[in-house]
Amino acid sequence: MSTMSGALVPRAQSAHGSIDRIEVENFKSYKGAHTIGPFKKFTSVIGPNGSGKSNLMDAISFVLGVRSSQLRGTTFKDLIYTVDLADASESRRTARVTLAYVPEGEGEILFTRVIEASGATRFEVNNVRMTAEEYNERLKSYGILVKARNFLVYQGDIEAVAAKSPKELTTLIEQISGSDEYAERYAESERAKQRAEDEAHTSFTKKKTLMTQKKQMREQKEEAERHLALVERVNDMKVESTLFKLYHIDGDIERMREEVKNVQDQRDENSAANVASTKEYDEKRLEKANKTKTALTLDRKIIKLKAEIENHAPRTNQIKEEKLRAQKKIEASNVQLTKLKRDAATQAEEIAKMEKHLLNIDDAEKIFDAEQQKRSAQDKKFELTPEQQAEYNAKKIQSGTATYKLKTERDALAAQLTADEETASRLSSKCTELESRLSFLQEQEDRGADRLSSLKENTKKNSSMLIDIEKKLKGFVEEKRTLRSRQDLYKEKIEVLNGKLREAKADRKQNEREAKSLEAIASMKRLFPGVHGRLTELIKVSQKKYELAVITVLGREADAVVVEDAKTAQLCIQLLKEQRISPMQFIPLKEIRVQAINERLRHLGGSARLCVDVLQFDKSHERAILFACSDTVVCDTHAEAKKLAFGGQQRLKCVSLDGTLVDKNGRLTGGSSTGLSEKANRFSRVDIENARQEKMKLEDELNAMKNLTTLMLEEQECLDSKTSLEKDIQFTEADMKVMKDKLDKLSRDKDVIVKSLSEAKPELEAAKKASKEGASAVAALDEQIHAVVDEIYASFAASLNIANIRVYEHEHLRRKQKQAEEKSKFASQRSKWKEQLNYEKSRDTVAPIKATAALIAKYEKELVDLESSSANTAKELDESKNKLLEMEAEQKQAKAQANSLETDLIVLKEKTSAANTEIARLDKLISSAQNAIDAQSIIRSDLITSAQMEQLELPRVLAIGDGGRSTAALPDPDAMDVDEATTSAANANVVLDYSSLPSELRHVLKSERERVANELLIKIEELSIELARLEPNMKALEQYETLKEKERVQTQELEAAKDRVKEATDSFEEIRQTRRNIFVDAFQHIAASIDVLYKELTQSSSHPLGGQAYLSLENSEDPFLAGVNYTAMPPTKRFRDMDQLSGGEKTIAAVALLFAIHSYRSSPFFVLDEVDAALDKVNVEKLASFMANRSHGHNGAKGVQSIVISLKDYFYDKADALVGVTRDVSQACSKVLTFDLTEYD
Repeated sequence: MSTMSGALVPRAQSAHGSIDRIEVENFKSYKGAHTIGPFKKFTSVIGPNGSGKSNLMDAISFVLGVRSSQLRGTTFKDLIYTVDLADASESRRTARVTLAYVPEGEGEILFTRVIEASGATRFEVNNVRMTAEEYNERLKSYGILVKARNFLVYQGDIEAVAAKSPKELTTLIEQISGSDEYAERYAESERAKQRAEDEAHTSFTKKKTLMTQKKQMREQKEEAERHLALVERVNDMKVESTLFKLYHIDGDIERMREEVKNVQDQRDENSAANVASTKEYDEKRLEKANKTKTALTLDRKIIKLKAEIENHAPRTNQIKEEKLRAQKKIEASNVQLTKLKRDAATQAEEIAKMEKHLLNIDDAEKIFDAEQQKRSAQDKKFELTPEQQAEYNAKKIQSGTATYKLKTERDALAAQLTADEETASRLSSKCTELESRLSFLQEQEDRGADRLSSLKENTKKNSSMLIDIEKKLKGFVEEKRTLRSRQDLYKEKIEVLNGKLREAKADRKQNEREAKSLEAIASMKRLFPGVHGRLTELIKVSQKKYELAVITVLGREADAVVVEDAKTAQLCIQLLKEQRISPMQFIPLKEIRVQAINERLRHLGGSARLCVDVLQFDKSHERAILFACSDTVVCDTHAEAKKLAFGGQQRLKCVSLDGTLVDKNGRLTGGSSTGLSEKANRFSRVDIENARQEKMKLEDELNAMKNLTTLMLEEQECLDSKTSLEKDIQFTEADMKVMKDKLDKLSRDKDVIVKSLSEAKPELEAAKKASKEGASAVAALDEQIHAVVDEIYASFAASLNIANIRVYEHEHLRRKQKQAEEKSKFASQRSKWKEQLNYEKSRDTVAPIKATAALIAKYEKELVDLESSSANTAKELDESKNKLLEMEAEQKQAKAQANSLETDLIVLKEKTSAANTEIARLDKLISSAQNAIDAQSIIRSDLITSAQMEQLELPRVLAIGDGGRSTAALPDPDAMDVDEATTSAANANVVLDYSSLPSELRHVLKSERERVANELLIKIEELSIELARLEPNMKALEQYETLKEKERVQTQELEAAKDRVKEATDSFEEIRQTRRNIFVDAFQHIAASIDVLYKELTQSSSHPLGGQAYLSLENSEDPFLAGVNYTAMPPTKRFRDMDQLSGGEKTIAAVALLFAIHSYRSSPFFVLDEVDAALDKVNVEKLASFMANRSHGHNGAKGVQSIVISLKDYFYDKADALVGVTRDVSQACSKVLTFDLTEYD
């Protein structure tokens, strides 16, 4: 098992030593070089707030390699002293901290960290430069673990430790123990283990699937082999059965063919009379079919066109919305364009004004220069000689001394006057600005009120329109309901008439089908002894009133054929297929399941009787009757039937005499009486014509009604208008709310301005009054000063021939000064206006105008496109509506023509029917022979076709052709499909070779043929059933070998996956155990130490045993994945959560935890910053005594140097030495004093 790779120093190697001193240079608040120390075993750092105590803590942290982010600085440059900006020498742009460490039994070692001017740091040990890693390793060798940082407790760390959650305590212990270095490897190995297990599971699943598939494929292979043998046997049996039937059919056909030929001639003569009427009937029928098809085609087109018209509405609404949005965009862009043009015009005006102003400045400067040239000639009289200049200077000094006090007083008053004038000017500007702002706000309020009034009017107008539209929509709903009701009524009537017409038409077809069915049933009775007949033929209703009820009960089984068993039913079905007769339902007596009659139902009372009790039938047919009728009860009235069906505890199936049936599930169905002899209603020609005319009338009235689609389109337009109005109202109300809020804000702003004006105006009047009084005082002092100065300069002024010295100073010296000031003003104003002019010219007002104009053009083009699209849509809608009207008219005409042709067809049908009756009379003479020939030919053709479909190889010799006999072949079953007549003709020409047919099958008597054929058929069916059960996979042999190879490959993959799982699991367990051992080692040490430490911290004379503290793991198997619970119970107090302890109790508990953690890999020193901040005096003294004992190794503790920053005297008076940090105000930095307390022990 792997171990830690030197990440942390084991506890056994913890070194002993102490910090002797700290040397700092330009670090944080320490300007220049400072030596702090020497430090004793227990040293307390004291000083006022803001003096730089915590900066000493940062210096120790910095030199020990802690990052800048943990030192209250973003970058290392932030740690360099920067208060003295005037002294920015190279040395002051760097910082240095040196820690002098004295290991036990060794010489002094200097650890140095330097911040260079670039902001980078370098590390040195004994003035030898090292990398950060080498530096850190050197610190580790003395038990100083920078990563664990268990020797530094910053300000606020105690509260942070006390507030840590169980999971955060786990993280802290992981950092201290070093097990967190395995966290990433642990997570990666766990993911690798999971991936390997997933891959192994996938491989196992694949192999299991392959084994299942292999087993199934092996079974399919064996089944395929059985299938091949059985297929061959079945084919041989089918060929033999088919040849047997064909052999005897061919003999019968040859015997009957001559008879058919003789009879056919006479029939053809009688059929000639019916050709003309049949041809006319066919032509009209075709024409009627075309008209009906045209009407149906138009009906589908009309439906499709109506749907298209309905689909136009959403598109039209979408275009309206898009047009509205485009118009709003154009309006907004036009407003923006107007604003931009106005800004551009304003800019041009401003530029013109500025250029004109610059010209005015140039002109004014020229005029000023000309005036100064004129005055320069006048100033020559004031030119002084050197003697006069010396006299002037002496007088100047004398006057200055004489007027010093007056000038000082005057300057003070002048300064106050200037301040008062500035105050008055400022207040005047403020009042002017406030009045202007008040006027602007009033204007905005007036506009807002007008806008709000307009919005209210629009809302009122839109609401009125919305009410009108809602009324209109209600009218549409009522109109649609009425229209739908009328249309449904008309359609219902038309459907009833259509049903009658269809029924009349179907009756004719039904008679034909019925005749064929009766003939087929007669044939089945003749051919198969087990056929009894139709169910309705086997029963007799005891009373006529029960006929309708009985027919309703029998339902589908009324026309069912009762046979002896399922085998007989199969023979009958085969016969129906061979003769191409409509399917029938069969009831096999032996196979059906019937329930015994519930005798209780025979004693229900009233008119209720069991359905089987109102019937008379043969005892041999009882099972069929019970199967069809079951336990159905017949009642005279519908009410009685419902009462019996729902009233009792057991649900019953009941039927009333009017044919209403109530089943056991509660469903009601109505029956219609067909009687036992006739089921169809007969319509005369007059009845059919009347029904057709009534139907046409109803269809015309239905078509004349208003189109529901048009009505829905109008309704949709109203809905769109309603939606638009609702949105407008919504937006208007939102605007009104915004405007009301704006007006409220304007009102509040006005009140604030009025209040400010009322406060500023009195201040302005006071400032003006003070300015006026100050000016008077300054003027009075000026007069006194002038009197003194004039007396001193009297002789000098007389020599210059001037009234007083001020004439010289004001007219000469100050004129020059004023000239320079004026020239400076001209230059300043010119520069100012040029800068403003350049700024205005630099502002691009053309590009935004072009961009906005282009955007407007784009929106206008979109609007034009939308207008075009709207027009096209409207045009398409109009065209579709016109086309719909044309189609409806055309459809009406086609239906009318089809109805007229239907009348003609009925007449022709009756004519043809009469002719056919005559032909039928003649056909009866030859029907037996002709039917037999046709049936045998069809059966022969079907047999050959069936053989082709089943791909049976029938032995054949020659086929009959036009020119004689030639080699014959059965038609290709894969060839293109042809019609039935062509297939029958081709099959008729096939001549088969019967030499392979056994002799006993050739010489079977006619009476025995059916029996022998059935026996062959039963054998074939038995083999076919067995064959169908197999359903083999014919590719099983090849697939079986493929699966065997896949299984072999998958087995190898599974073994490899298992090896990978084992390898990943072993690796994971190794890392997990290593991480756990490291963590548990640290935890156990800390847990063993914390109770002792906590007791020592909480012991007192009243509580000599102290409190209790312990740690517990939430997860003992993998403790680093869960939390560590820390519990501390102060003396005499019951158990409480840590967050319920007082601030002092939390601090004591946190200190105990920190010292327990420190004891695991104890560093040679411990630095703490204001850990006693939250403690009262008693706890502070306990903590101080505890620190003293820990520092000096008393009470069995190992001595650890302690450096503690504290502000409490009853803490630091226990220390061996004091380091005082104070603020040097003159140097704007921190300075340090040390004091040894051991001399006073």
